This record gives sequence, structure tokens and C-alpha cells, in this order.
Amino acid sequence: MSEKKGEAQLALSARANYDRPKKCKLMMPSATSSDLGYTLKMEDREGYLYAIATGERLTAQISAAYWNEIAGRCFDNNVQRILIEKDFPQTVGPEDMLRMADHLGKLLPGSRIAFLDRHHHDPINELGKKLARNRDVMMQIFDSVEKAEKWLRAN
Repeated sequence: MSEKKGEAQLALSARANYDRPKKCKLMMPSATSSDLGYTLKMEDREGYLYAIATGERLTAQISAAYWNEIAGRCFDNNVQRILIEKDFPQTVGPEDMLRMADHLGKLLPGSRIAFLDRHHHDPINELGKKLARNRDVMMQIFDSVEKAEKWLRAN
């Protein structure tokens, strides 16, 4: 499957399930995290969901896949606050970041996301923050989990 087709499939899956009833499960694409080359660990914490996505190279398709997983957990637990750590040595360019922001805005509008990048890809992350905010996702970038938690709990 081409990367573009995979991204389209992930976006359609997410859009189709955004307003689903609470007891329905978020439908996931047939590709698994191991197929796409990332791992995602999630933990329910007091007042928010903590997630860490890890891999060698980030793509828009990988981002859509892990955000679908995160959204499914948020829908199941009625959570709108997320602290995500990203651990990808190779990041995306502006075109992929635009696709990522579009997907996130359709999937989790109104959410508050505290974002940490272990590799400090600051220029592209700042672009992502601006794009997300333009899509009704309140995102803030942090350099420590402690600062991110403080922001999530205060807002």
C-alpha cells in the first residue's frame, strides 16, 4: 500500500468514527503499529492521558495511526487532556506537518495537548503547534514532563 493511500485510509477511518456513540470502538486501519514502524505506550493519569510514541522516522501516516489510537483511548475514557512525548530522531517536513495537523484537528477538536519532543525538532514543532491551534486544538510545547503536567492541570 502506498503511503498516500495509507494516509487517506487512516483519515477516513478517523473521520467516520469521530462522532460515534461512546460504547462503539474506534475502528483502526488494518496496519498495526509494528507494520508502520512505531510503538505507542499510553497511561491514564489523574486528569489526562499520557502517551509516548517512539520510532526511527516520523511520517504523516505514522502520526495519523498513533493519534487514532490515542483518540480511541480518549473517547473511551472521556478525556480531552493529553500529554504526548514524541521520540523520533527523524522528523517530518512542512507538507507532512500540514497533513498531521489536519488529521488531528478533525480527530480531537477542543482538546488540550501538552507536547514534548525528545529530539527537540523545534522549528517544525512550532509550525505544528500553530497549525493545530488554527484547527481548534490547544497545543503547547514543553521541554519537561513536569512543566507539561502543570500546564494541563492549570488549564
